[in-house]
Amino acid sequence: MQQYRVGQILFLIADASKVVPIQVVEEVIRTTLDGKEKTYIVKFPDKKETTVDIKKVKGELFKSKDEVKSYMIKNAKNAIEQMVMLAEEMSINIFDSHPNDASIPNVTSQDLELENNKKDDIVEKVQPDADDGIIRVDLGNGKFGKINVDNLNNAGAPQ
Repeated sequence: MQQYRVGQILFLIADASKVVPIQVVEEVIRTTLDGKEKTYIVKFPDKKETTVDIKKVKGELFKSKDEVKSYMIKNAKNAIEQMVMLAEEMSINIFDSHPNDASIPNVTSQDLELENNKKDDIVEKVQPDADDGIIRVDLGNGKFGKINVDNLNNAGAPQ
């Protein structure tokens, strides 16, 4: 059994969502035919100031807030890793694909500059010659349309 001192504050994690401070208020040493037994009485921070034998306390006990934080962070990290692993397994089983299969390439500023230069080249090709009688229109998604100026003039109202 752990050793505590009277007056010591302990931290109890009774369920996953609460950390409760409890105080050691009594050290009890029992001498029986079987030998000596040491136990502690702890007090809860409720209005009734409930006291119970430390052996009856259900949950994890910690001597410091740092121990509690470390324990909780470790549990949270394990839970997150478990969730991600489950999601990865689901992606393999349901989508028949591993999440790492579709990696996104790293884009550098040089790549962006090359891409912008390509767009500039396309813009130049959209309207290369003003005197050929054809208007080229960028429809988006890499598609272009052509309109003959004579047909455009003939469309609509009679002249």
